[in-house]
Amino acid sequence: MNQGHRYRGLMVPGCLLLGEGVFDEMHSAFSLWVGRTRSVERDHRRCRPEDLRLVVLDCPLESWNDGSVRELFGDLIALKKLGFGTLYRDKVLPVDTTDFVGRHYLSCIEGPEGLHVLAGFRTVDRERCRSFNLPFPALSLARAVNAPLHAAAVEQFVEQDPAVSYVGSWTIHPSVCSNKGLRESLREHFVLGSILFHREAGVERLMLGATLRFKVDRLLRPVGYRPLEHEGNPLPPLAAHHLHGEPVQLMYLEKAPVSVLARTEGLRRLWDSRVSY
Repeated sequence: MNQGHRYRGLMVPGCLLLGEGVFDEMHSAFSLWVGRTRSVERDHRRCRPEDLRLVVLDCPLESWNDGSVRELFGDLIALKKLGFGTLYRDKVLPVDTTDFVGRHYLSCIEGPEGLHVLAGFRTVDRERCRSFNLPFPALSLARAVNAPLHAAAVEQFVEQDPAVSYVGSWTIHPSVCSNKGLRESLREHFVLGSILFHREAGVERLMLGATLRFKVDRLLRPVGYRPLEHEGNPLPPLAAHHLHGEPVQLMYLEKAPVSVLARTEGLRRLWDSRVSY
């Protein structure tokens, strides 16, 4: 970790089995998180784009003994639970195994109790999946709904170059919706930041599942994302199994256009001043 920021949040075991002490800590942390939610929401409404900080949380599982990592991860899960809960029906899990081993890019604001997570997205590259013996998420999405053409297209794209990453689980705190300037900045953190942050890690080729109901596909097309293709033909959306049939379009970015790369430099200061765990 660099810089000693303090985090408070909800701890959720997700898909991994943790000891009973974790559940006691989870209940205590959740009580603290609920108690400060209203004051934090007021901060969101007053927050300016220039107040945002970037926090990178890389593979929480490997740093689980660090209390700050656990608290930050808990804050992230609490945000995802809140964000997913306002948009989806019951029984949609806001966390899965890749949350424990992926890399999280979190947009935060400074508050009385430290940095608080406003928005974030998760990435996991092919090599990380291999090291933990996990399937690449785009492939899992296709296989879960028995879509052989989508699965074949994912495999073909991944095999062209092993330096490929899957971007997902983009979440914004619901209270941000009333702050237009902040909301637009957080969108840029996702759309442009995902390109810049990956380039800094030596990865240019990206994949994701764009939820059509929220027009994520329209948000991404202008920066170079295209629907996944099989033998030159665009593939239709999938009925995502984990979202109870929600239409999701698998998309890919081969290489961002030069004009888009120039726009990503607007986030250079944010990247250079990041806090890393």
